[in-house]
Amino acid sequence: MTAASDPVAARPLPPDEAARERIRTDLDTTLFVEAGAGSGKTTALVDRVVALVTTGTVELRHLAAITFTEKAGAELRDRVRRKLEEVATNPDSVVVERCRSALAQLDGAAIGTLHAFAQRLLTEHPVEAGLPPRVEVLDEVSSAVAFDRRWAHVLDQILDDPDLERTILLLHAADVGPAKLRSLALAFDESWDLVEELVPDSCPPPPAVAELLPKVHEELRLLVELADQCIDDSDPLLTMVRDLLGYGELLGRTGPDDLDLLEVLVAPLPKYRRNAGRGGSWRGCKDQVHSQIQAVHEAVAAVHGGVLDACAHHLGTALRRHTIAAAEARREDGRLEFHDLLVLARKVLRHPEQGPVVRASLHERYQRLLLDEFQDTDPIQIELAVRIAAVDPDTADAERWHDVDVSPGRLFVVGDPKQSIYRFRRADIATFLEARERFAPEAGGAVELTANFRTVEPIIGWVNRTFRTLMHEAPDTDVPQPSQPEYVDLQAQRAPAPVGPPLAVVGVT
Repeated sequence: MTAASDPVAARPLPPDEAARERIRTDLDTTLFVEAGAGSGKTTALVDRVVALVTTGTVELRHLAAITFTEKAGAELRDRVRRKLEEVATNPDSVVVERCRSALAQLDGAAIGTLHAFAQRLLTEHPVEAGLPPRVEVLDEVSSAVAFDRRWAHVLDQILDDPDLERTILLLHAADVGPAKLRSLALAFDESWDLVEELVPDSCPPPPAVAELLPKVHEELRLLVELADQCIDDSDPLLTMVRDLLGYGELLGRTGPDDLDLLEVLVAPLPKYRRNAGRGGSWRGCKDQVHSQIQAVHEAVAAVHGGVLDACAHHLGTALRRHTIAAAEARREDGRLEFHDLLVLARKVLRHPEQGPVVRASLHERYQRLLLDEFQDTDPIQIELAVRIAAVDPDTADAERWHDVDVSPGRLFVVGDPKQSIYRFRRADIATFLEARERFAPEAGGAVELTANFRTVEPIIGWVNRTFRTLMHEAPDTDVPQPSQPEYVDLQAQRAPAPVGPPLAVVGVT
């Protein structure tokens, strides 16, 4: 077959070919790759893995490729295998030998999920991590069953604790029952490292509810003064004001008991319509009356929210103790859950005594780290990678991973912030943007893969026009932290169908 008749050979190079070539050849530079949807990022990742092996830069056993799911990890391993087998037909005997050696190492290579990689680190350094000789990793079902057993015991202890009695009663009065307490305990369990870091180990009990009411009574007093300005006893706004003042009188008659007061506070306030009332009935103060009604509502909500926040903080310190104790028990027993793997791996890398030894060993063991689907993984991932890939493992103990210098070329990151399942397994756009800001400049900016091989041009054109607008953030927008990636246009590589519409919907009901 001639080059002219070979459809693959005749296919024009994509417009981002320079970026793809750089991924294959610039092996001694830290690259941060942003790969658009359908751009073949897995192919680019496989090409870099094979290039690292065939050029003799690193053996496969000294390389770690970390992706998001077990399915993706299996696919990545399979594609690396096929590519190595393809390249093994090369006439260069040195390249062939390197491919054969890599194929022999492939089954034991660190190609898989972040949790699997963390388990490797702990298995290789169990003593330093304070683990028993034999470690079992519980699957999601077993973890859920274990949590339910723990929670049944913890709930009994909480309900029997005299220091928490008033807090629990207040929560119950606010319709926060055992099911909601369980949800809070589960959230603590799933992010116990953040609980250990952010939740204090002690907290005062909630204040008396009566102590929080003066602001409510003051706002109601001002509303009474405004009610005297109405000259029409039938005005609907005046009816609403009187209903709200009746609520205030009920609150004043309730007495100092916390539970009685909270029962009134959590009850729905009298109905309020924002456009109610006739301007002529209020001697020019109708708008002020509406504002004052809003002030009363906000004051009531502040008291209600303040009580619940205080209860949550008080209860949170108790849940913290139980949560940390359960995590410590799992470590001692060697029966770990998925999140335990990440936290313990990070702890051993950070450890003031064991950390330097472990980091040096892993630095030698994993000489290249490739992070796939970076937008979707736990922020712990980048910290593990940075401390392993550090220029000097002995000093890679800075509190913030941003402050650790990384050896050029040891780290390769690829992802697409526009495809993230943010908040799933603690994925966070801020981590992606921080990593890009930290590593992209080393290569002269992020490497962008924009050619789309999956979808025809008319659809890609619509996607670009739509999301370029939706994902645009005005330059003067003030946000507390980065929350929106820039939209980069995709470049369609598939022409539209010669006949018919570019999109057909089947099965509409």
